Parts: sequence; C-alpha cells; structure tokens
Amino acid sequence: MVCPGWDLLVSKTAHTALYDSAARFDPPKCDEDTRVEVIAEIMSWIQSRDDPRRLLYMTGPAGAGKSAIQQTVAERCSSLGTLAASFVFAAADDSRNDALPVVATLAYQLALASPILRSTIITAISNDPHIFNRSIKKQMMTLIVNPAQRHRAAFETDEPPFAILIDGLDECVKEERQEELLTAIDECLLKSDSPFRLFIASRPELVIYNALQPAGFLYQSTLRIDLNEDYNPDSDIERYFRRRFWEIVQRSTDPRITASWPGQDVMDTLIMYASGQFIYAATVIRYLQEPRGSPVDRLETVLSSAPQSRLKPLATLDALYHKILTKARENYSAANSDGIDLLVILNASLDTAVTVHRDYDRIIYPTTSGPQSLLHDLRSLAEVRIELRAFGPQTESPLSRDTPILHLHHYTFREFLTRVDRAGELFVHPFDVGLYIVSCCWSHLDRVRPSVSERIADDLKGPESLSISCTWLLWWMVVVRFEEEKSLRRFMDLNLWEWLSLDAMPWSMEVHFCVFIPHREKLLRLHSEELADQFIYQISAWRDSSGILDVYRKLNVSGRLGNVCKKCGIFKDMDLEDPSNPSPWAAVYRFYSDPRHLGLLQVNVSYE
Repeated sequence: MVCPGWDLLVSKTAHTALYDSAARFDPPKCDEDTRVEVIAEIMSWIQSRDDPRRLLYMTGPAGAGKSAIQQTVAERCSSLGTLAASFVFAAADDSRNDALPVVATLAYQLALASPILRSTIITAISNDPHIFNRSIKKQMMTLIVNPAQRHRAAFETDEPPFAILIDGLDECVKEERQEELLTAIDECLLKSDSPFRLFIASRPELVIYNALQPAGFLYQSTLRIDLNEDYNPDSDIERYFRRRFWEIVQRSTDPRITASWPGQDVMDTLIMYASGQFIYAATVIRYLQEPRGSPVDRLETVLSSAPQSRLKPLATLDALYHKILTKARENYSAANSDGIDLLVILNASLDTAVTVHRDYDRIIYPTTSGPQSLLHDLRSLAEVRIELRAFGPQTESPLSRDTPILHLHHYTFREFLTRVDRAGELFVHPFDVGLYIVSCCWSHLDRVRPSVSERIADDLKGPESLSISCTWLLWWMVVVRFEEEKSLRRFMDLNLWEWLSLDAMPWSMEVHFCVFIPHREKLLRLHSEELADQFIYQISAWRDSSGILDVYRKLNVSGRLGNVCKKCGIFKDMDLEDPSNPSPWAAVYRFYSDPRHLGLLQVNVSYE
C-alpha cells in the first residue's frame, strides 16, 4: 500500500544517527562492571516519577566516555521498552552534523514504537508535506508533541516515561542550530504535558553552556551530570585495564608475560596517565593488541610516551598518538623505498573530497592493498570499512562500488592530526596533502592523454575509468582548493573537459559555477588576464556542450528543487543574496543527504 506520508518521513530520516545503525557498527559502550554508578543514576532518573526535571544533561571532556554511556543507556532502555528515540550527532557525517533532520529521525522512531502515534504522525505529514521545511519548533510540535498529547491516554499510567536520547550535540556544526534545537526542546517538550524525558550528552560548548547557566532558559528544568567532577572514573578504568590485560595474558606467547603482568605499579601509572579519559585506556589496549610485535615491547612504548607536563588536558593522549605515529612512520619508511611520507598518505585518506570517489583507493595509494597498507602499525587508531560509493564514470557498471574507507576510532585523533599545536612536527600542512593528491592524479593521467577530438568508448574500464576519476579529483583540487597556476594550466592544455562530462555525478557544479569559479577567476586575473580568459572560455564551452545543465534541468522538473538561478542557470539554492539561504553549501548538503539524486549513495565518514 502506497503511503506518501510515511515515504516522505523515511526519506527525511538520518538513518546513520540511530543508536543501532549499521553505519555505527560496534559503537563504544561500557563494560559490564564499569560506569555502574552513573548509569544507575541515569536509569533511575529515566524511570522516576518524582523528579520534575525532564532533561538530563551529561557533560565531560573529550574522551571521558560520554558516547559509551549514552550507547549503554540506549541499549538498556530499548531492552526495557522505554526508549522512544535516539539521535547521535557526528561532525564528520553530513547526514547527522546538523539539527535539521533531528525531528524527522525522532518521529520515525516514535512511529515505529507506537502504531497509534504512527497513524497520527503520518496524517500530519500528509496534511503538510512541507513540514520538514519549517522551523524545528514547528516540526517538533506537529510530529512529536501534538501526537503524544492527542493520545496521552495511550501512555498507561503505570508505564515509565519514554526516553529520548541525543548524543554529541556539540558536533552539530552550526551553533545557531544547536540553540534552535535546545529552544524547541524547552518550549515544546519541557514546557508541555509530554510523556518524554530527554537525556543529552555533549561537551559544554558555548551555546549549550549558556543555556544551562543560572540565567539560562534550561537551568530550572535540567539535572546535570559532570563526568569530570561528579564521578571519579579511576576505579572503572582500572577494572577495564584488568580485564583487557587478562585477555592479553591468555592469548600471548611471549615468555615475559606472566599471570601477574603488568603489575600494580604499571597499572597505577597507566591510570594516572589516563586522567579520567576512557579514550586513553581504549587506545592503549588497542595498541597492545596489535598483531605486530610483543605486548611487552608495546607497553614500554606507551610508558615512555608520557609528557613531562600535565597542564594540557589531552597531553597524555597526544603523547601516545605521537609515539604510535612516529613508530609507524619509521616502519613504513623502512619497508617502502618510494620516499612517500606515511602521514601525508594518512591525511589524504581522510580527505572527504577524495574518498567520495569510488576509485579513490586506486589513485592515492602506492600499492594495490589500498588503505590496508597504512594499518600495519595503526590498528589502535583506525580501521578499514567497506562502503558503497557512487561517484564515478556514469558508463561504468555497476553504478556503485564497494570501496575501502579508512575510519578513525575517535575524533580526538583527527583533531590531533589537524592541529599543529597538538601534532607538532607530525603536523602535515593541507597544501602538502593537496600537492600529493594532485601528483597522484597526474601520474595516472600521464599514461593516457585524451583529446577533445577523440571519442571515448562507452564501456569504460580499467585505466580509462580511473583517468576520469583522476580528472574530477584534479578539477576539484586545482579549481577549488589548490591555488597552483601551473597545475590549472596543465589541466586545460591536456583538454580534460570531455572526461569530466562522462562522470555520473555533476552535483557540485552549482557550487562551482556560483561560488568557486568566480572566486578562482578573480584570483587568476591578479596574475594573468590571458589565463583567466582561457579558463572562463573553456568552462563555458564545456558547460554548454557537455549536457551538465540538461541533467540538472531534468532533476528540477517543475521547479521541485527550487527556481532556476539567473547566475548559474541551475538552482536558486546558490543565490547568495537570498537571506533565507546564507550558506553556499546548501546544495552540497542536499545532494549528500538524498541518495535518489543521480544514484548518489550517502557518504558516511563518521567516527565515534
């Protein structure tokens, strides 16, 4: 039976944000005998009828275990039948780093949990198919509060309140969205007669911090838990270490390891180094469990990595990252004579503009083993997952390809890599990463030099397909991110435009034509009027002859994706003078978020 309201709700749901999403396979959670006290307090509050505060906010520093506690509580509430819905933010995942899909995702789960609510929610969507284009407050009232109040009698008086869990609100990348969501929660869920209790876990970013201050609008209705102040996690970390060390003892064949290894003194030292951060303990254990080398030798590396100063909150973790990366870099250089820096390849592997291509692994890695070649000494920090990618030549079959993607175990490691004050001499400048990506593309393209006059075969395989992906990567790098005139001139001289036309995914063109290309032209004219004129002429000729605009016009039948922009001839989304659409990234987000557009499969670059 066709149900447009339900189909629309499903399409607006951020499936990667569910606590049990396949995209979050093996998420962090607490060991059975750790975090017992804080989890007991949270579960007691969720099931309580006496505490009038219906919002619980848990905070703590990076690596304190907030997500693990949230995941554990979500699983327990689900087993007890008290979980209404959950949403897990992730800054690196475009499908869940904004508050806009929160209400749809919560409503979807409520509809699954309650057939009565499902009928009302679907009816509300059918009555207003544009509900998801309205404010978060309007969405929340229409799809959550009103259905719950209408069927309040369905919530049995002897049943505990339903729990709504939101993890990582600080990873909502726009502060104004954080504030809009918190305001909607306050005005719709906390001030209304709703059956829900909300458990939010987040770092205390400015907007959240201000809302919870005595003068803030959430202060009176919120119970606060500070993992850094209210709970001493040392005993939990010690239990975690003891269990994991016992597992290593059982498996190890190193004669130096005895039943008492590593000893209480070492255990006390590791607990001190952890400084209450579970991420430190987890990283240490993953490092000790790596297959290369002995746990005894690796433990010595860990113990020797401790910094002299304890002033920085992440100093011990950064020191461990530094030690692991330095050793891995040395081993990689000893095993590979190509002179390529492991850290440059690692940073290129984490560039989402690169990994969106289904052929990226055949371009940037020196060996055919792809990202696996990086993991020999980095398994404690990252892993390889197989995901679908659709961005690639349109004539290649099948449309999507299983592609190996490097995922980091924790966002603190990505932060370490991108901040020179933390990475120190291990920091790789983005320009050097871009230079490496560009050089990889040129090395492939130099083997096959297409011309505008030659027709390229419809059945593209092997080097031809790879060359098209290289061309698109070069287009992105030299036009948008890489300001090297020599690379751009070479791109145009080789007549690579026709290869761009064969790509299946021209979604970024509306951003290019309205934002990046004008900016690039302006920069070029500062150096060479001749090159700028040539650049614009070739782009215009390619745009008009490639069929790119025809693809967009077919997508935009009857203006369903917005009115045509006079500037680019494509969509109104890129009208930067429109105050309701201040961000030039709106179009990119839309195409990332809707897998129906040209067959694009959602890109997940999440790490927990």
